[in-house]
Amino acid sequence: MRPGVGESFRSTRAASRMKAFASELEAAAQASLKIYLRYPAWLIADVLTTPAWLVLILVPILLFLPRSQWSSSQVLSMLFWGFIFWDVVGAGLWSFGAAVRREQQMGTLEPILLTNANRAILFSRDLFSRSFALALSLAYVYGFFTVIFGVKPLVLNPAGVAASLLLGLLASMGFGLVYGALVLRFKNVGPLNNVMQFIIMGLCGAFVPVASLPEGLRAVSYAIPHTYAVDLLRHYGLGTPTIFPLPQEWLLLTCYTVVLLSLGFVALKRVERALKRTGQLGAY
Repeated sequence: MRPGVGESFRSTRAASRMKAFASELEAAAQASLKIYLRYPAWLIADVLTTPAWLVLILVPILLFLPRSQWSSSQVLSMLFWGFIFWDVVGAGLWSFGAAVRREQQMGTLEPILLTNANRAILFSRDLFSRSFALALSLAYVYGFFTVIFGVKPLVLNPAGVAASLLLGLLASMGFGLVYGALVLRFKNVGPLNNVMQFIIMGLCGAFVPVASLPEGLRAVSYAIPHTYAVDLLRHYGLGTPTIFPLPQEWLLLTCYTVVLLSLGFVALKRVERALKRTGQLGAY
């Protein structure tokens, strides 16, 4: 082989793979958004249930605070960003775990896994619609906060807020990949989605600062990526100090995200291979 031909072939092959990956990603995004927009009742239900969730989650928190803080812009803004982060955490869990389970129940899992399409993309279709819903949620939750509490939530650094949300969503996606592999392996996980979402929200300090948690729980909080995502989100939204120096938190969150995404991809492949080898892929 002539010098340079091997390198050219490898670069062409890599470019083809990237193009195929981008095409699959585009197709998954289109399918997800078409399905979401096909049923206006879903969108209407999201808008109508938001005030109920606000009352259910935030009022008990406010009852433990002095009445003077009920109209505090700082306190209410912290609760606002905590509520938005609720959607970020749910995006990973519901996009992968629920998607795998739905394909199992519909009987379409085996045909899907006979294709050579990227498994993570196939099972992450809901992530695109959840991201779209997150953008809508930001808009109408902001409006509800303004109407219900009479306070406009703080957004001091929009670029920093957007970056924190994006990286937090990617970290949640990596966590969801690992969780999706567990759903694929153990089938019906029952109400574990909701349980894990509440546990993560409590540990990451979304509504209550991590410094307020008991020392034992604080150690667990420092070990999960969501803690740093919500901490950075509050820093750029409210101007609160971060747990660790800013560059260190970005590095920690980025490393956690890369590790979780890599672990999730590997876990999905290994679980699928094991189920195919033992003939348990179609056993629900």
